[in-house]
Amino acid sequence: MPFWTDPASEPKRQHRFLVTMSQIDDFEPYLAKTVTKPSFEVSETEHKFLGNTYYYPGSLTWNEVTVTLVNAVNPDGQAILLSALEESGYLFPMKQQDAMSAGTVGTINKVNSQTALGNVLIKELDGEGAVIGTWTLRNAFIKSCTFGDLDYSGDELLNIEIGMRYDWAQYVNASPATPVKSFGI
Repeated sequence: MPFWTDPASEPKRQHRFLVTMSQIDDFEPYLAKTVTKPSFEVSETEHKFLGNTYYYPGSLTWNEVTVTLVNAVNPDGQAILLSALEESGYLFPMKQQDAMSAGTVGTINKVNSQTALGNVLIKELDGEGAVIGTWTLRNAFIKSCTFGDLDYSGDELLNIEIGMRYDWAQYVNASPATPVKSFGI
């Protein structure tokens, strides 16, 4: 029965979502303005035989996720993300000298990068605010970050755009109408 004829059935809406990062204490889910949901691509290999071409599936690659945040005064999104960058192992030049004097030198690494964000969750909500599905980005880290542009002629909100890379994504359907299933490893 189509959702428009069944009052108990409702389509998912793109404006009902929350994004959370478990290790960033000051991150507020309401700051998320847009997010691309996880997606994947399967490569292909072709084989030519007697004038015909046959295709075989190859390896799977999960595509980057982009989160756009509104940059608030408090909590300051720039400060939060630069702190996460430091926790990932990056040393700002003024701190490199101190680290070398102490006999330690660090660089960005996967373990620290994942720990800086923690679990990245994209929660889809119904019309009453209940979670109906959750995407979890496994082993996520920040790949890119832009802090927006300043412009005297504009009065729009200042945005931060974060590109995230992850190893794989897991989806859990929390709808009471269907049994809870987990897709992923």
